[in-house]
Parts: sequence; C-alpha cells; structure tokens
Amino acid sequence: MTIEGARTYLKTHKISRKQVHFRLREELEAQLERAREARAGRTSKTLVKEGPLRITLVALRKGAQMTKHHVDGQASTHVLRGWLTIGTERGATEPSGGDVLVLNRGVEHAVSARSDSAFLITMAWRGEK
Repeated sequence: MTIEGARTYLKTHKISRKQVHFRLREELEAQLERAREARAGRTSKTLVKEGPLRITLVALRKGAQMTKHHVDGQASTHVLRGWLTIGTERGATEPSGGDVLVLNRGVEHAVSARSDSAFLITMAWRGEK
C-alpha cells in the first residue's frame, strides 16, 4: 500500500500532515487473502484513527459473518468488492461493489458475506474530540 504524507501511519494511525492518500487495491487483496485463510473468515485493518474519525478496511470470505453489534456514532459501509447482507431491525439490505450504506448511531446490525467481500467502514466515533 502506498501512503503519502503520513510517516507515523503504521504506528499511530494518525493523520500527521494535511492529507493522507491511500491506494487500496494492494491492501484489499492482502486482506481478502487473510480472510480466506482465517478461521473466522474475516480480517480488518484500521487505516485512520484520529479524534472522532475511524476508517477501517474489512474483508470477509463468502459465508463469514459479523454478529449483531452497534457503534455509538454514525457509520458508513462502502462496499469495494463483493456482496453483503446487512440486517437491522427494519430488515435486510444487500449492498454490492460500489454501494454505500449509512447507519445512524446505535443501530444494531449484523453483516454476512454472500461472496468474498471487502469494504470500508467510516465512523464518526461519538464522545471523542
């Protein structure tokens, strides 16, 4: 992965300059390979953890799940590759590559992979400044 402008990235996940530039293709492939080999079928890597902002790359192999959970801030899921089912109390949504789903704070949801999938989760983490 190429990271421009963030010399401290690997240690702190902080934005150390005015901008950070990620090239996700290589990292996405590496995370998918790890997910295929992982016992639970999933992996994640936090790309940015700065103040209230969290950006995490998640990979799930086909059939893998993330059990019901919630976050204390708003969150978006941007599917980079694959096809997911995201279930909430209001029903299920099936985003695929290129789709973005945004959940309000506190919404319980579960995720399952209908195919090998990779997605970015961006959270506005409540309570941090």
